[in-house]
Amino acid sequence: MTRPPEHRVLTGFDILSERYRQENTQESDAGAAGSGTVPEPLPDKLREVDLTLRPDRERAVDALELAAYLEADGLSDESLRERYGAGGLFAAAELLYAQRGTGRALERRHDEPAPRFPWHLAQRGLLYLMPGVGGLLLGGAVGAGATLAFVFAAAFGWGYSMLITSLRYAEPFGVPGRALRLALALGGACGLVGGMLAAGLANPAQWSQQWSQGLLLGGVVSLATASSGVLLSLDQRGQVAAAFAPPLLLAAGVDLLPHLFPHSPQVILAQQLLLALALLTFVGLPLLLALRATRTPGVLPARWSSFRPGLLLAAYGWALAATFVGLNQQLGGWALLPVVLSAGLLEAGVWNAQQYLQYFARRQGEFSQLVRRGIWQVIGTALVYGAVLLGGLLLAGPGEWLAVRLGVPGLAMPGESTPGFNAAPLRSVLFTVPAFGTALLLSTWLANQRRSGLLLVLWAVLSLLLVLRVLSPPQLVVAALFVLLPLTTVTLRDLRSYR
Repeated sequence: MTRPPEHRVLTGFDILSERYRQENTQESDAGAAGSGTVPEPLPDKLREVDLTLRPDRERAVDALELAAYLEADGLSDESLRERYGAGGLFAAAELLYAQRGTGRALERRHDEPAPRFPWHLAQRGLLYLMPGVGGLLLGGAVGAGATLAFVFAAAFGWGYSMLITSLRYAEPFGVPGRALRLALALGGACGLVGGMLAAGLANPAQWSQQWSQGLLLGGVVSLATASSGVLLSLDQRGQVAAAFAPPLLLAAGVDLLPHLFPHSPQVILAQQLLLALALLTFVGLPLLLALRATRTPGVLPARWSSFRPGLLLAAYGWALAATFVGLNQQLGGWALLPVVLSAGLLEAGVWNAQQYLQYFARRQGEFSQLVRRGIWQVIGTALVYGAVLLGGLLLAGPGEWLAVRLGVPGLAMPGESTPGFNAAPLRSVLFTVPAFGTALLLSTWLANQRRSGLLLVLWAVLSLLLVLRVLSPPQLVVAALFVLLPLTTVTLRDLRSYR
């Protein structure tokens, strides 16, 4: 391999921003004036390897030395070929070594249109909501013990869906069918046991009456949630809607039947039949579609080693769900509904912010300017999401909210109870919910930047302090933002955040 001439060494930022790329004709002209060799562009996933290897690459004397560095870091032929898109160990080493000293395309900006907001992701919030709505409707019909089981299953599903997503992206070029099917079985089993314990231990005096209700609904909701998580991780949004539409209609019929036929003697029998059919379809239809979507077995094995990398992310999700449940209990039953409804919008906001970070990295010449633009983009997106939640509260709440905010006399003061918000003053709700949404978006973005360990500690401590009544809901979100804002700023100073 001919060593390229010694010009300015490309930094990791140069590689990340793709400033070495040129049009084919321009690259040919530049190559003729220099060494006659134009380096191949790095595969997207190999850029991260390049960034971590950059100090060693600058001192390497040939591609063989770089190959030794890669092998010492545990990157084999197989992993570089399958996970990073390179041709193997020596092919990756040559690609990395070829970036040294080119320096011919550094002044040319990579022109491209700005990213568009992914509105198609916003609809996913309603899909996330469908298992929860079905569980609420069925829980009221099954019995009192089922309500606590539903709370457990919903909180468990929050983190477990993150584990399913980590399994999905552990095998990016195929469907890890065996691993995802094991995840379905484990999710259902955890729901059965957890639902039984949640319903029984919450009221030991009525254990014999409530454990079976908790066992039933906990298993049904957990298995349905896991099935929807598998389908959504595979981007099967239409199948999720089709799977949950019939059971939701049946569950609504269970609640409406006594009101439609109040004097009919057969209404109880009809209600029980509808309930049994709703439970069967609620778990059966999503499960069948999830099993159909995971027919391809994939390379990822169905064993502990496949699940272990995603457990930290799942634990972070469970800590966040515990905080959500605590806030919901103190703020009132419907206070956090805008957050649930806008889950898809939150996901779209995180995706859009990351797309803009990549866009800035390909256009920005100075690293300090890139960091400033990145901070404004991520934190600004979080603030906009909080403002959307505030607007939703004002528009969807009782009609006197706006009048109270404008100081119209003769109406209830914010400290008095208002419909749907009996557990907290109005001002507390109007501050806590948008601030929590802002913190939630920052936390979601940081989790994508592999900060799950710190986030797990943060939300676990905050949820514990909330349960012990050490912190009120407004104090909790202020404490969360006090940690998340500096952490976001520090993370944006890492080049890997712009990949």
